[in-house]
Amino acid sequence: MRNLLRFIINYQFTLLFLIIEIISITLVVRSNKYQQARYINFSQNINGYFSRKIGNFVQYFSLKEINSQLFNENEELKNELENYKQLSNSKTNSKIQFKDTLYKQQYTYIIAKVINNSINKQYNFITLDRGSNDGIQPEMAVISPTGIVGKVESVSAHYSLVMSVLNRNLKISAKIKKNNYFGSFEWSGINYRTGSLDEIPLHVKFAIGDTIITSGFSAIFPPGILVGYIKDFSVHGGSFYRIDVRIANDFKNLYYVYIVTNHQKDEQQLLENLYKHD
Repeated sequence: MRNLLRFIINYQFTLLFLIIEIISITLVVRSNKYQQARYINFSQNINGYFSRKIGNFVQYFSLKEINSQLFNENEELKNELENYKQLSNSKTNSKIQFKDTLYKQQYTYIIAKVINNSINKQYNFITLDRGSNDGIQPEMAVISPTGIVGKVESVSAHYSLVMSVLNRNLKISAKIKKNNYFGSFEWSGINYRTGSLDEIPLHVKFAIGDTIITSGFSAIFPPGILVGYIKDFSVHGGSFYRIDVRIANDFKNLYYVYIVTNHQKDEQQLLENLYKHD
């Protein structure tokens, strides 16, 4: 209290001047419409500036929660979209009946969080926070909003181990989107953003920048999932192209994924295995 009184005594004239200035400005603003409008505009700008800064600050620390909510919403939307696909592809009935057992959704999507990931080995794996308790099984596809990720290799009660696209043992049936010519895609083993698509005949027309997607011939991966984009090509083996593909997914920035269940996988594989020969 003594320090406060000493401060007031030492700066009494300065404080008196500031009080008079504030009173004067207040009287001018209240009695003059022009100054009043300028004051309101100025105060709104200041208030808006600080409100925006505070909002951005709060939003930054809420990004984790926001991203989680968005992925949950995307999971629901993907499942709904898959249901609509089945409805639109059916020719048995022109009337849509959402609970009709004739319309069985082929693919469902489960969101999972990446809790471990490697990109600097020849045989890279990803660990997810979903396991058998969540209905996850080996041989399920794993994708992200920006493209293909890999396939589930093994599971425990609460975790899944995924063979990444960046694994030399993983080969994927993929095709050039604009003409549907398909081949075998695999990681190059060198640059984590580059793979190769082989077995494309020499008469096929394509261009740098064309899109590569999954073919849908596998019982694991749904058709049309983004793989990457053509960056270069060369003739391989005399009669086929080897196409260098820039992988769409940035595996250094992978946090949430979708595990894909193909409800018709067992049926397809059982039928195909009847005619496989050694």
